[in-house]
Amino acid sequence: MGEKMFTAQGFLWHLKNNKWLQISLLIILPILVYIQCVKFDYTNFDDNGIIQQKFDIVGDIKKIDTAYKVDAFFNKNGDFYRPVQNITFMLDAQVSRDKLWMFHISNLVIHILTGIALYFFLLLLQPSRLVAFSLALLFSIHPLFASGVGWVPSRGDILIGLLGVLLFITFHHQIVKKSVVYFFLHSLTFLIILFTKETTILFPLLLIFYYFLVINPLPNHKKIMYHSLRLLPYLVVWAAATIFFFMMRSNVVANTGATADVLGIIPFFKNNTVVPTIIGKFFFPNNLSTFPLYNNFDTIIGSVFLIAIVFITIYFSAKKQWAVLLGLLWFLFFAVPPTIYRLQNADTFFNYLEHRTYLPMIGIVIILSFFLNEALKFSGAKKIFAAVYIPVLIVFGILAVRHAGDYKNSFTVRDRAAKLDNPSGLSGRAGEYLKKGDTLNALIDINKAIALNNKDATMYFERGKIMSKTQKHEEAEQNFTLALELQPNFADALLARSVEKRFLKKYEGAFRDVFRAATLDSTNPKVYNTFGNLFIEVKNYAEAVNSFSKSIKLQPKFADVYNNRAYASILLNDFKSAITDCHTALALMEKKPSPIVYNNLGHAYRELNIYDSAFYYFDKAIYLNKKFSQAYFERGIAKQKVNDLKGACNDWYESYSLGYSDTLKLSEKYCR
Repeated sequence: MGEKMFTAQGFLWHLKNNKWLQISLLIILPILVYIQCVKFDYTNFDDNGIIQQKFDIVGDIKKIDTAYKVDAFFNKNGDFYRPVQNITFMLDAQVSRDKLWMFHISNLVIHILTGIALYFFLLLLQPSRLVAFSLALLFSIHPLFASGVGWVPSRGDILIGLLGVLLFITFHHQIVKKSVVYFFLHSLTFLIILFTKETTILFPLLLIFYYFLVINPLPNHKKIMYHSLRLLPYLVVWAAATIFFFMMRSNVVANTGATADVLGIIPFFKNNTVVPTIIGKFFFPNNLSTFPLYNNFDTIIGSVFLIAIVFITIYFSAKKQWAVLLGLLWFLFFAVPPTIYRLQNADTFFNYLEHRTYLPMIGIVIILSFFLNEALKFSGAKKIFAAVYIPVLIVFGILAVRHAGDYKNSFTVRDRAAKLDNPSGLSGRAGEYLKKGDTLNALIDINKAIALNNKDATMYFERGKIMSKTQKHEEAEQNFTLALELQPNFADALLARSVEKRFLKKYEGAFRDVFRAATLDSTNPKVYNTFGNLFIEVKNYAEAVNSFSKSIKLQPKFADVYNNRAYASILLNDFKSAITDCHTALALMEKKPSPIVYNNLGHAYRELNIYDSAFYYFDKAIYLNKKFSQAYFERGIAKQKVNDLKGACNDWYESYSLGYSDTLKLSEKYCR
């Protein structure tokens, strides 16, 4: 048989019958598709809020008990309770700290284990080894699940996929083998899966169905009592775990303020196309998106396949092969309940997320395993299957590689959605262009986003930021006003408009906007930072320092505020405090120091007559930004103080050529 392995026929024979070769491929192919994810950066789509901004908790393993006391974003209260997900993130952080490579490796390992577990679970349902392997392999490289591996916050959904399959495997083996070990493993798995995501509370219903209609098909009435008693230990474990879960959850998810438009029957009816849509994308993974919206094509395709799935289920159920019905129930139990939640801006952001299809689609795979197992019994079917399956596998693999790449960083996530004319994707990409200083493309994107959706306050807010960046302060103010007309309690828009009013010297209106923002969000450090900058503008430097201090108290790692307080301290002639704040700001900025901080340091050291340090920091500021007009101006003053009048004049001339008008008087006085 060893020689036979090295022929094409021999390899196919092994591929069909060799369990270890099949498992090897279930490991190797997903690695080939998703290994790229290990190098992916933050997408700024939940991952930064969960990991980066909460790293004081995530990175400290001594705070692991915190995971049970907070929501999915490590906040004290919220709509979602995900302690197991939180713990896995904390464990990852012990390896790669706030870098994401370990988080992505964990997602990939979970996904690979899910494919292997699904393979063994399908074998328990008794399709052939070839069918179990083929479908498990297809699942493991399916492009619909690329978000599950490529996007770190999808951890909970892929984890319940793995745990859900293990729940059935341990249940099956305990019932068949009557092993206490499997009972313990099943109980532990159920407890873990409950604390991973709430929708898994429905698993006991599927397990009861599995027991009475799959493991013990329709036992006669005389044995109903026997089987019910046999299930009693499970019922006790399931009930106890569920009660414990809700007791713990009630401390976090309580009075979160979700309205009827966000949670309940209204969102359910608005999400009525989610079932055919995700089925359509499973069979025809076209236009996969990071921010998916409903479209007629996916709904129509999905409706056709849904009818086919229902027909297959009825066909096999009539033959008392109840595991097919289990598959349909599995799909519906985990695809439908999430539709009771819907974002208020769902139609312009996302109607659903593709990683949420991970668990439900296992039900579809179960149904397909019976259909395929039956179809392959016909003469010549295996040749047709090979001719279709292999190209599909290749195409799906390529699509999975491409779609996983959409989660590479914050730009690619938004770029993919923008290419599909998603308004929020366009708005987000505009923001990414703005970060790069590309205001032209940013404006093109945001104008297109507003044309597609002119009722979203965030769109005008983003356009206001672009106008501000291009120094068009009146237009920026107008856009922030439009945002506030649509969303009067938009605190960030109030703060942004206040900044524009400051530039336009509308100080009374600027203060009024900040005060209003403070009433809406008094714990927002940006409020007091904005106050501080306003107080500097009206020359109340002591109150500016006080405001910046309040901001720092709320957010001790707010680097820009330390720098702002340093500048206010300089204006108060408190140069030593300014130096301390500047060094704190630089420490927080790590690898991305701001030239403004170096300029402030140079200014402070100059006023203390420590000129070597002053020149050192002015030089660093100009090195980082060759067009930093104020740094040339300040360095010129330092040179004039050490009697280097020629050097001072050169710096002032450069500063003036860059648009810094304050240099004119000094140039006229000293540089004739």
